[in-house]
This record gives sequence, C-alpha cells and structure tokens, in this order.
Amino acid sequence: MTSDRPSRPSPALDALEFELTDLDEARRALDELPPGVGTAQAGSPGYWKGRRRPPQPTDRALTGAAIEWMLGLREDLRPRELCERFPRLANALATAWADAAQRQQALEKLVNDERGQRSGFPHAVRMELELLYGVVLAGHDGRAC
Repeated sequence: MTSDRPSRPSPALDALEFELTDLDEARRALDELPPGVGTAQAGSPGYWKGRRRPPQPTDRALTGAAIEWMLGLREDLRPRELCERFPRLANALATAWADAAQRQQALEKLVNDERGQRSGFPHAVRMELELLYGVVLAGHDGRAC
C-alpha cells in the first residue's frame, strides 16, 4: 500500500537542532548569569567592597532631614532601631519619603533583600521596616495627623 503523501528525507544524524528566537530574547539569554554564578561571586572575599559606594559623612549619623522625617511619622511607626543602628539607611529613606514611588521602592529593596548570602537585618530593625512597608503598600505615608 502506497501513501499519497510525499516522503520527507530522513534527518541526517549529524544535523544541528535549533529553535527560532528573536534577537532581543537571545541577547537577554546571553546577559543572564548561569544559575549559581551570582551566588558564588557574592560570596567571594572583597566582592561587596567593590560594589559599595564610597563612605560619606552622613553614613554615621542622622541628618537633620532624617530626624524631622522620623519625628513626623506616627509614634508607633518611628524606626528607632533603624535610625540608631543604620543611620545611612534612615537618611536614605528620609530622602526618598517625599515621593510615593521612591518611598515604596526604597522599602522594597530593604525588605526583599536579593543580595544572597547576607545575614539580613536584626529582628527589631526588620520588624520596623516591614511595618513601614505595610503602611506604604496600603497607600499611606505614616505621617502623624
């Protein structure tokens, strides 16, 4: 019994398989690190030193703007531990606070740490950040009325 369908040539054993893709997708694939490489780099000695910005005087103490920001928050939202232990981060939050999008982005970076192999914040600081983040996600700025 013969078929009316034309016969296809059998694939060569040494033929290369490929799939069609667009150029942007191919570039993205090349830009991404293979699994585990980013984690290995982050764990190498000196990795974070080269990635941090140079120290500034405002890293060690709260700025006047940060103090005003903290005092402007509701009493129950004031991040006292953050201000005491990480004044640089409190200063950065105070700077970002006036703009809702910047405020949310700054808190997202602090609450959802993606740096890998880092111990994170002490519990009290983490709780303060999560409380502020919850208020911001609810669409409020936490200011005292």
